[in-house]
Amino acid sequence: MDNQEEILKRYIGFSKDYMDTSRDPLNDFYHYCNGKWLDQTPIPEDRARYGAFDMLYEKNMYLLRKILEDSENSPISAEEQMLGNFYRSAMDTERLEELKFKPIEGLMKKLEISSRDELPALLANLSINGVQIPFDMGSAEDAKNAEIYSLYISQGGLTLPDRDYYLNESMKPILYAYARHVENMFVLYGYSREMAEKSSGTIVRIETEMAKFSRSKTDLRDVEKAYNPVKMDDLYSSYPEMGFRAFFENTGFKAPEYGILDAPEFFERANQLLQSESLENIVEYLKWKILTGSAPFLHDAVVQENFNFFRKTLLGQEKITPRWKTVVNVIDSSIGDYLGKVYVEKHFGQEAVEKITVLVNDIKSTFRERLENVPWMGEETRKRALLKFSKFNAKIGYPEHFKDYSSIKITPDDYLGNVLRSGYYETNRQMQRVGKPVDKTEWYMTPPTVNAYFNPMGNEIVFPAGIMQPPFFDPDMDEAVNYGGIGGVIAHEITHGYDDQGSHFDENGNMVNWWSAEDKKRFDELAQKVVELYSAQEILPGLNVNGKLTLGENIADLGAVLIAYEALQKRLKAEPGKNKSIDGLSPEQRFFISWGQVWRTQIRDNEARRLATIDPHSPGSVRSQIPAWNHPDFCKTFNHEKINREKIIMW
Repeated sequence: MDNQEEILKRYIGFSKDYMDTSRDPLNDFYHYCNGKWLDQTPIPEDRARYGAFDMLYEKNMYLLRKILEDSENSPISAEEQMLGNFYRSAMDTERLEELKFKPIEGLMKKLEISSRDELPALLANLSINGVQIPFDMGSAEDAKNAEIYSLYISQGGLTLPDRDYYLNESMKPILYAYARHVENMFVLYGYSREMAEKSSGTIVRIETEMAKFSRSKTDLRDVEKAYNPVKMDDLYSSYPEMGFRAFFENTGFKAPEYGILDAPEFFERANQLLQSESLENIVEYLKWKILTGSAPFLHDAVVQENFNFFRKTLLGQEKITPRWKTVVNVIDSSIGDYLGKVYVEKHFGQEAVEKITVLVNDIKSTFRERLENVPWMGEETRKRALLKFSKFNAKIGYPEHFKDYSSIKITPDDYLGNVLRSGYYETNRQMQRVGKPVDKTEWYMTPPTVNAYFNPMGNEIVFPAGIMQPPFFDPDMDEAVNYGGIGGVIAHEITHGYDDQGSHFDENGNMVNWWSAEDKKRFDELAQKVVELYSAQEILPGLNVNGKLTLGENIADLGAVLIAYEALQKRLKAEPGKNKSIDGLSPEQRFFISWGQVWRTQIRDNEARRLATIDPHSPGSVRSQIPAWNHPDFCKTFNHEKINREKIIMW
């Protein structure tokens, strides 16, 4: 039995008990804030990392589990009936053991083609059925016309997290283990060991070749270079092997005037690869994509083999995650608005919205003043920056309208089918809206999500209900703690509107240049300093932060602490009775410590290496102390003389 009651009651917010005050905050602020917590908190066996975000996520998981169990046993609405059916289909492991590979027989049968002429239609068919092929297709606001949805086509096809896993010498042990995993999966599927080894070699070779011409995560952050509109006739003629024409001819979706590619050179080389590879090898690769994509939804032997590589070997996770937790995540990503609707009804009050709104308004007021006075910005650019800010929007808690999943067939005895039909619903929803006006009320996260985001095409920040709890927001805590927690997160997301990516978008969410050449040059010079500062931070011996990959998040963190701190000062002036020390700590000290504690994290080495390769965020230890150290008032707050550490003030 798990300790659900203890976890739900456990307080995970700001605490002086986490601190190691023997540490000098100017030399090791991370351990000063979190040293005792780090010493006393092991990583659970079923996790690759564990921190403040994860602890809140875990509490939410138990609430969502209760919703799903109640929906299974005593649903009181059509939405809860669908949730309950989905949950039962996933938790009925006896049936999954009986079925073995039967759930994927239909997909595998689609691979029975005899001519290369059938390949484009096959790719189109697999894509619409949720199988990962060498590209991803969906819709989003057009970056240069944010009032309509456009078709976006992105590079894809790799199974490992990033191209570096195939190409970097240091990753060779992982690549070797991946080859053995592919082999093991095919043996489970019924291949002889010899056949499985041959197929594994083919798949690793094809994916390695694709990795060579895939853009890196860092290169994909260049929003200008990732916007490549192509007329559909040109798309068809330039990449005939990719199946784009067949996609629209066979699915019934209306082809738009154009599609937007993120990496044209990838599609050119992928098209050549499909031409040069034998049909037999391509089909074997697609068979692998069906097998690995469906693995989490099949019987135990496949689930265990999938875990052994993707979690144990790749991330260092020691024990498989309890099944119900995995299932909660699957349902949240499949019909998450129904789950979120019930979550909001049961666990989210209007009081939190009202208090967060006050914080948002304080942060917005402070940010506007900084825009009005930032010294390196010229007046014409400043006018456009302020115009953009005047149209800025904040969404809090949950969407005005929840998605309607009633057209999806969700049964209690077809787990993989439920997943695939939910995926088709989302593909259909996205494809049907191409060319139509943007729904300004749409959310890209479900309400229980422990996170937040900035949408540059919507010029908006979005804060789901899930994050409005300790350690980020605690209505029983003082302003200093909340401004250092959720206030910092709010300021972080607002700053994204003016980071190295967000600054490419204007007040209407369109990707246009609204900067003078001189101001852009000064901005880029400051951004380069941020790159150099973070690139000097060591994660593990010989492994540093990728300052270019993490630039946007780092700019947002630096801005977050500056803006939220200033907003706190204004709030304390407006309500001087709240300007008092608590537990021997001044409001300013509590602010910085609160920020530092939000990012407390234990992480396994393999997971740290993976995230350093693919994650645009710096590690928690770096996020905790670098923005705090960068603040001009940090030294005096902790009773130190100024030290020779350059301050980078962008906003």
